Amino acid sequence: MGGTDAAPQPVETLIAALMGCTQATALFVGRQMNPRILIDTIEFENIEAVRDERGALTLPIEETPAIPSRIQRVTGTIKIKTRNKEPMTPEALELLKEQTETRCPVANMMIASG
Repeated sequence: MGGTDAAPQPVETLIAALMGCTQATALFVGRQMNPRILIDTIEFENIEAVRDERGALTLPIEETPAIPSRIQRVTGTIKIKTRNKEPMTPEALELLKEQTETRCPVANMMIASG
């Protein structure tokens, strides 16, 4: 659309906000769990926002595109390392995942947008 690629695209900034919010929320959730999960590091790998660009680029501009101009899904892997270096139980990992997604305001905004 324009520019010199000297700065991130707005969607890249949104994904960075999602990752930051997810990290902060996971740290909070882990500290509140019983037993506590003390997270040492969170690594985000191959995070991609998938969208159909026709929603933003369809012409003529006077007509509303049939395809929404939004992120359809976010894919990738999140790796969590605990301070004690021991693996989490599947139940603890699932609770951490569910409550992090539920409590992360950026994730909630993206889910609510469709």
